[in-house]
Amino acid sequence: MQLAITAILTVTGIALQIWSSAPNRAERQYALQLPSVLLYSLAAALFLFSIFPASLTEGRALGFGLSGAAGFAAFFMLISFTWLAKTRRRDELTAQLKKAQRENTALRRQLAAEDPTREGQRPLAQSTRYEVPLRGSRRHRIGVVTGNLANVLGVDVWVNPENTRMEMSRVDEPTVSAAIRYHGGRRDDAGHMVDDVIAKELAERMDGRQYVSAGQVLVTGPGELLESHQVRKIVHVAAVEGEPGSGYRQVMDLARCARNILAEVDRLAEAGEPLRSVVVPLLGTGGGNSDLHCTVDTLLAATMSYFEAHPASRIRVVYLLAYTDVQEAVCRTALDARPELSTGA
Repeated sequence: MQLAITAILTVTGIALQIWSSAPNRAERQYALQLPSVLLYSLAAALFLFSIFPASLTEGRALGFGLSGAAGFAAFFMLISFTWLAKTRRRDELTAQLKKAQRENTALRRQLAAEDPTREGQRPLAQSTRYEVPLRGSRRHRIGVVTGNLANVLGVDVWVNPENTRMEMSRVDEPTVSAAIRYHGGRRDDAGHMVDDVIAKELAERMDGRQYVSAGQVLVTGPGELLESHQVRKIVHVAAVEGEPGSGYRQVMDLARCARNILAEVDRLAEAGEPLRSVVVPLLGTGGGNSDLHCTVDTLLAATMSYFEAHPASRIRVVYLLAYTDVQEAVCRTALDARPELSTGA
């Protein structure tokens, strides 16, 4: 029995030491390895005095007399703590280095966002994903997906930033609305649209109305996007308002757009739709004459606030869509600056 307990203590100590030695815990190894030292000392003492029950070790520490297994365990712990104390400074330096690396990374992204190249923003050809969990929640994550929306696969809900008239862009325009309209429609062998599926359904959802309020959302099916991109729903949000002679501008309450999007997705999920992931373009930053930094900050803040207010939300991850290198830099910088997100390693 004593040997079995010794083996259990030793294995547990080794497991704790391996766990505490992971790279993402480098700055806390001194504190995390203290339980391992205790387990090792107890295991060693138990092993020694189970093999040699008549042995005796005596000593004094801090004015107290110790003998037998307790004396040996105290001696082993004293030597181990003395050695571990030398790692405290290393842990402090490691923590400072990691903090400096994070600050340096955030600064580079901020500089890239504030000072783009003379050639302007560069569209990202590759679709990559980066996501981080919300602190205190194992359920919800927020992230960035890069590149053209047409290259994004496996996200349940695509958000379409639409105008208050819910009039989708022509398929040959360089907008998210046009991409959704084209790829969601039925096309012939030459690639020409023969059935404008999503635009027709959106018009039906308008039910004769000329416009909707800013921030209002309407939901349609994905059309052909279900088979080609595994999209289950399209959420159209009134994110820009048009004015004759002036074009479109971003709606005033962008946070309301984000809240309405997530609330509608959750409503559908509660009704039985398997909707767990959402991709949200940077609403109104295309032709909406908006501030990129402010837009990203507003969307992130609204998303985090929604998850905090709805901890049981069925949505697992929300991605912001960064089409260009500058947009990606701004999004990554905003994510790193949020203490509510577990971005640090």
